[in-house]
Amino acid sequence: MPMSGGPGTPPGRATGGKHNVVDGWTAPGFTHRQELGRGACGRVVLAVDDESQTAVAIKYLNEDLRQDGRFLERYRADARRLSQLEDPNVVDLYDFLELPEGSAVVMELVQGVSLARMLAAQGATGPLAALSVLGGTLLGLAAVHSAGVLHRNLRPAEILIDEAGNVRLTDFGLSPGEPPGTADYLAPELWSGSPPSEAGDLYAATVVFFECLTGHRPFTGRNNSALAKAHREGPIPVEEVPGPLRELISRGLAKDPADRPASAADFAEALEEAARSAYGPAWEAQGRSRLTEMAAATAALPPPDPAQQRAADRSRGSGSHRTVGGEKGGRRRWPWAVGAAVLAVAAAAGGAYALTGSSGGSDGPPPSPPASSQPAAAQPTTPAPGAVAGADLARQVTTAVTARRSASFVHRGPGVSARGALQLDAYDMTVSGAQAALRRPARAIVLGTVVYVRVGSAWRPVPVAQATGAYAGLAARAREGGSVRGVIALLQSSTSIQQTGGAAGQPGNPVYRGTTPLAGLGGTPVAGPLFTRLAGSGQASFVIELDRTGLPLKVQYSVTGPDGRAQTYRTHYANWGRRVAIARPR
Repeated sequence: MPMSGGPGTPPGRATGGKHNVVDGWTAPGFTHRQELGRGACGRVVLAVDDESQTAVAIKYLNEDLRQDGRFLERYRADARRLSQLEDPNVVDLYDFLELPEGSAVVMELVQGVSLARMLAAQGATGPLAALSVLGGTLLGLAAVHSAGVLHRNLRPAEILIDEAGNVRLTDFGLSPGEPPGTADYLAPELWSGSPPSEAGDLYAATVVFFECLTGHRPFTGRNNSALAKAHREGPIPVEEVPGPLRELISRGLAKDPADRPASAADFAEALEEAARSAYGPAWEAQGRSRLTEMAAATAALPPPDPAQQRAADRSRGSGSHRTVGGEKGGRRRWPWAVGAAVLAVAAAAGGAYALTGSSGGSDGPPPSPPASSQPAAAQPTTPAPGAVAGADLARQVTTAVTARRSASFVHRGPGVSARGALQLDAYDMTVSGAQAALRRPARAIVLGTVVYVRVGSAWRPVPVAQATGAYAGLAARAREGGSVRGVIALLQSSTSIQQTGGAAGQPGNPVYRGTTPLAGLGGTPVAGPLFTRLAGSGQASFVIELDRTGLPLKVQYSVTGPDGRAQTYRTHYANWGRRVAIARPR
């Protein structure tokens, strides 16, 4: 049952094409370029879509998986949901093919290295990079959990670090057997027969975090029985990690799943608070910069041979990646190859769409800086390292956003989480809150100054100015906090900006840190009411990552609240220029 045509499908998917078979059949419509690796689940091949020329990774599943009816039934549902999910921390799944010749998963090809290979080559990452790994992992898990999918086998081999230091999760649900997963990362309750759960994914993510901090896993054992006992009964070795991070380790590795964070989003908020308190508001940019350096150094190394890989596994903890649930021997080795430098970026689909006119959303003008000056027609250049003029950056962002107009986004602010698509001032999002009654994500559409929320089978319009409670209020707050106009205003009014990463000739995207007085920003379109509420804090400190053309990718700004605690607003943007249609609901 092919799953072509979903939102994640690369443009121009073909149904025919060259069948240059590499040790087996070739998915129709693709041409193989090279084999990347093999493992317990199957072989992985770098291929090119014959029509769109998009590079992809295709995993051909082994025959034993094709004969596992329970696995296939579950994975079909997981793949259907994943194909509709777009998130900057999740590798896109384009298609799940089930044909007479076999089954295959077609997915995005990421330029970067696997965390497994990076740890084997360079050891512990240091606290800032480890926090970046955990933060990106939790954001990715929050996205897939909200879609009703579990990872089931999270470990460093399934975490990719791309060329900009971003964390990308892959291989969701590809773990047959009960309990599924890799023994070194398996939560205590799974050893006792409990079903997989979100709490189990959070436990595995924390094991990975510990491994990044220390260079080894928290629990060891000569065999699965000894390892199970260590996970279920062994004391959590918090003394081996930096003091400010011990609470994160204790909560994530709690023996009782009820004692772990309630969700990946909750865990991410706790991480943000701990990281900012210990390392300052620029912790994420600094951690990502460190990951960029480590990934580049790892990619430059020759791929490890199997003996070196097994030795690295043993040095980090409990021997090779043993599995439970019916699989024998080591788990998939292919992510080591997928992380090699031979990979090309397959995220080009985000730039392959051209916007033509309105997509049914806001017909208002594109964003512009709050000052009277308009953006220059010429394409601006990236400022040199050191002090940067905020007005120049604001014009650069305005020019870039005016050309692309639409994007997917993920926003997190105090008490609110949202993800979806935007086109200038129009938003189509799912939104949830910190209160128990609002934790289940709900869909909302914002057009101009009206929020539409679904009540039963009907849509209810609520003016933004009156949207103060429940889901309408959450959507209004996400609109304010995630607005590109707010990003432009922060840059335009900034009194101090420094470029801290991605200077000319350096790897990674440009990253800017600065401060902005909030007084006077109340008139900013869309974000103005938020800035008015925050004005009593005096100023906001921010970290903004742009791509080389000026498109915002990651934005974080923080203020000190009335209670003396930091209030942080974070937005990730991706897929700029992708076609988006946001219309008034009927």
